[in-house]
Amino acid sequence: MDIERKNLEILFLKIPYYKIAGQYSEARIKHSYSYVDEELYMQYARSVFPNNSEDEQRNIYQKLRQDLKDNLEDLPNVFRLIMNAARKMLVYDGKEIMCRFDEMLRWREISFQLGQDFFTCAFLASHDLERGYQSKNFSWLPIIRSDDNRLHNILKRGMAENHFHLAGSTKVFELNWVCLMNLIDGRIHDFEKLPSALQIHHTDRVRSEGKKESFYAECQRAAFYRVYLFAILKENHMLIEQAEEIMKKLDRGRPIEGLVSEIQDLIIIVKYIYGARIDEKCILDYAFEKSMRDSNDRECFLLAGERRFLYECYKSAVSKGFTERQKNLFYSYLSIRTHFRGELIQINRQTGFANFSNYQDRKEIFIEGQTEYENELIRLALNETMRKQNIVSLEARICPKKSAVKLYEAIARNEKIIEEQKNRYGADKSQDPVLNKKHFRSVGDSIGYQNEMEKDKVIYVLHFPKIKDEEFCHGTPRNQNVRTATLKQTRSIVALLEKETWVNSKIRGIDACSNELYCRPEVFAQAFRYLLDMEFACRKEMYFRMDGEDYKGKLRATYHAGEDFLDIADGLRAIDEAVLFCGLKRGSRIGHGLALGISSYEYYKYKGYKLVIPKQVLLDDIAWMLQKAGETGCTIESRLKEELLERYYSLYEEIYRDNVQNLEKASVKDYYQSWKLRGDSPYIYRLDEAAFLKRMEKTAIWKFDRYERNDSVSDSIRRIGCYRNLYFSYHYNEKVRKTGNEQTDFKADERYAEFICQLQDKMIRKLVWEGIGIETNPSSNYLIGTIQKYEEHPILRFNARKLKHTEPNGCLNVSINTDDQGVFDTMLENEYALMALALKKAKDKKNQPQYDVEDIYEWIDYVRKMGMEQVFE
Repeated sequence: MDIERKNLEILFLKIPYYKIAGQYSEARIKHSYSYVDEELYMQYARSVFPNNSEDEQRNIYQKLRQDLKDNLEDLPNVFRLIMNAARKMLVYDGKEIMCRFDEMLRWREISFQLGQDFFTCAFLASHDLERGYQSKNFSWLPIIRSDDNRLHNILKRGMAENHFHLAGSTKVFELNWVCLMNLIDGRIHDFEKLPSALQIHHTDRVRSEGKKESFYAECQRAAFYRVYLFAILKENHMLIEQAEEIMKKLDRGRPIEGLVSEIQDLIIIVKYIYGARIDEKCILDYAFEKSMRDSNDRECFLLAGERRFLYECYKSAVSKGFTERQKNLFYSYLSIRTHFRGELIQINRQTGFANFSNYQDRKEIFIEGQTEYENELIRLALNETMRKQNIVSLEARICPKKSAVKLYEAIARNEKIIEEQKNRYGADKSQDPVLNKKHFRSVGDSIGYQNEMEKDKVIYVLHFPKIKDEEFCHGTPRNQNVRTATLKQTRSIVALLEKETWVNSKIRGIDACSNELYCRPEVFAQAFRYLLDMEFACRKEMYFRMDGEDYKGKLRATYHAGEDFLDIADGLRAIDEAVLFCGLKRGSRIGHGLALGISSYEYYKYKGYKLVIPKQVLLDDIAWMLQKAGETGCTIESRLKEELLERYYSLYEEIYRDNVQNLEKASVKDYYQSWKLRGDSPYIYRLDEAAFLKRMEKTAIWKFDRYERNDSVSDSIRRIGCYRNLYFSYHYNEKVRKTGNEQTDFKADERYAEFICQLQDKMIRKLVWEGIGIETNPSSNYLIGTIQKYEEHPILRFNARKLKHTEPNGCLNVSINTDDQGVFDTMLENEYALMALALKKAKDKKNQPQYDVEDIYEWIDYVRKMGMEQVFE
């Protein structure tokens, strides 16, 4: 199956569309849907099969030629290759396409590269051709489930999705692609937002350097091929004639860019002839035809049109429905489609959060400003996720806004789209808070229309985004840009909660998300402590009623920490800072927390035992881990301890003593005590000693200022000048900042890995004791982190109860979630299925099954229950 997967990758991801016959009048292009050019294949096989010799790669090529003819017609056809691959993994019970449970991991690998609809539509076309059927329903789940009924029944008892970034949890590729295929003209500025390719082998295609066509022109071709093939499928001769006129111009050498307005005009005509109006408003996709409305679920309208198009094309491509050229145009369309998808879905196999951020930043490029498609983003993310999955709580993460009005409107808009599904069953639209002209509804107003059983399924956690620090500026602390933005967002949250609207009961917590390497928990500490201590009015109903029962609500906390790090110690310190500085208490959660659980031995081996880290970060890490070792009772090999101490003093001298006048020599303990002050507002440390000590005795007038000092740290530390001076220099000394940002190398070895392993165990026990849980996200962590297999996921170190013997107080409360299910192309039920199958396939040292099957299902149910216990009530 791996060879099959890699061959499909070569045919549809590696070989560029312009190497496929049928697009130009040039007859010299030999590669086509029915013939794989050997030299072209070998050009890309070298990167796809790096562990095979050239002779072996040519053997694989010969095997591919055989596989192309594996069909009843005995004729080579790349579309039959897709169908055959799909049939090995998928099953259909007449209602739902599902994946064979034992094939879930393979399905994950192959469908993640090329897209699920790439295979499911081919599978359904093959299935129906054999039986003479014509499918009408194309609204199956965006991510198909396994066929494991026992797993379904366990998860039907209820699941909680506790880590769900709303904007990244929709069908990112499908939304952008359908929007682009229907609105292709005037998109140059959108494509300019893609500075470079994220797929290495496609760099030349996106940047358009020394290439025939730009990436935009490539997508223009796809839009034209789509509407042309659609006209062929509909047998509309008028449309076919118009399309073939455009084709003739292309054959004569006219650039596609010069024909885009004609292509758009053709799309508009097709829209009005065939396209169905969604909710009697607008046509989102001409391929979603008027006749399809009654046989497809509303939540999947946007997906159904493209699926139907692919389904019909597959059928025509393996029969006499298409001509030779049209089959090659469909091959080209699939090639461009998978290429475009690879620029929005993280398939490039690069680790690290920066790579993920590059994908995340482009997830709405092609739908931005298109209101109808933006609404579908929410509909697909929320309503479609809740459909057929018994999710009892979905914690949607959204960014706070600059004003209370904008935050209210963002939540109300989401709720309106959620309600539209229920309104079809008799809800009262007239009382919708979004349709009402007033921004805020006070206590006593009646705007209730939501079913009591459904009302609290979707809740919101407001996440503050982390942003990289700007250049040093005199008089401003580190991360001044984020501190300023966070203050504005905090004010907007408080202002909204003080309005006492129905939204109060929907907002359950706060978070800080995104790249943590350059923006540490200290930046959000004051805002977190302030918001977590705030009480606000709520009612048990989602919308306020006269007879509602009042209660005081408080926000809960979760924090992205230990997900991305320069060293495991750095990730562990970030988790400790989140707890200490941000005021995380019992019932709070850490998002990801990979640093707590990944194998330190495997991590340093993966890194080649060499790390490159900013000097300031390494200094902080060494001081923190040495002091933590003493506090928690970790044993450090004597020589390693001496080496760490030596490195600490060397870095301290270089960063601080050489750059700060009259600064005393600080021991590790002194430095660690100063580090504790980083949860305080840095602004108060600009005061002279007398003013500072006087301020400590006063209560601030403005509530936010009352949290400028971290109550978890004793004032006795603040009274010591050396500690204050170190903290002041950390923020405001230009030379300290500049030297600290310089990179240095650090060598790890087995002794260091053993020490880190002990620290991880101690940190786990500390979090268990404090009642702080972990939100795990298996597919996200697999793609961003350094784990190589799902069975290596640290969730098994966090809590393996039910699977094997565990030490007392060594099991964290954990949950399984999706993170950005659109970017990672997953769904909650499949995250459980992937973990279950990975555990089933895991082998011990004797190559025997490592876990008992019954224990695996018990563990799945156990984790499911813990996920529900983590819900912010």
